[in-house]
Amino acid sequence: MKTYLSNPSGYCQGVQRAIALAMTFKKQNPNKECFVLGALVHNETVTNELKRYGINSIDDNRSNEDKIKSLPNGCCLIFSAHGHDKKLEDLAKSKNINILDATCPIVELARKNITNALKFNHQVIYVGTPNHPETIGMLSIDKEVHLFNDIMNNMKEVIKDEKPFVSNQTTLSIYELDNIFHMIKNNFPKAIFQDEICRETKLRQEAIKKLPNDVDVVFIVGGKTSSNTKKLYELAKTHFSTLRIYQILDESEIDPANLKGLLSAAIISGASTPLQETMKIKVKLDEIW
Repeated sequence: MKTYLSNPSGYCQGVQRAIALAMTFKKQNPNKECFVLGALVHNETVTNELKRYGINSIDDNRSNEDKIKSLPNGCCLIFSAHGHDKKLEDLAKSKNINILDATCPIVELARKNITNALKFNHQVIYVGTPNHPETIGMLSIDKEVHLFNDIMNNMKEVIKDEKPFVSNQTTLSIYELDNIFHMIKNNFPKAIFQDEICRETKLRQEAIKKLPNDVDVVFIVGGKTSSNTKKLYELAKTHFSTLRIYQILDESEIDPANLKGLLSAAIISGASTPLQETMKIKVKLDEIW
């Protein structure tokens, strides 16, 4: 089977940085238990590899406060690449927990922009996926940061600022965000828009439209809870509306029986997908038929 590998592939810089920081942090604290609040990045392969290294994710349904309260005093705690409520750091420090903030610099910049807008008394409309850790972290900044999903049907009742500041999660669909920004602009013509989608996310989404037209099947490679991977899958379903589109974590999820009669495949990877996993998929597809 002929395979096309979309570019870019492998970790984005924020994910690469977070993993490197976590590994170094563990090396510096070899005799302490080490935990991540949630998943360091949204990829199960990475989470399992970190666990083998002694870095365990606390990724259950408890509140972040309860998770930290349950940790042993004096342990190590890593805050994930997605950002977090800064008040959680004080809670961790109260238990003498050694902390590492692995927040992606692009996420941190978006947070800074929101904070600056609030200083100038602007209300903030935040476009993000409900309950995603990046969204939760941004909403924790101030009560005047309002999630678009919560106010989309009554924006003018909630937002009294004629120039609200509009920000967004860094891993959204560039095409979906454009439509939402247009909707907000119709309600607030003087709104201040700050598109925070990261460059890596944009490049991966734009690459979908650059794939050859003779592709028979598309594989989106990434974690099951990865926002940017999910958006790649949704875009691929829209752009290649007549093709088979599969979202997979690794090569074990490829069933050759589903590919009979197909001649070419495209591989698109999320920003937290290890390059070696993507290449294993390419090798397996190359060997089919």
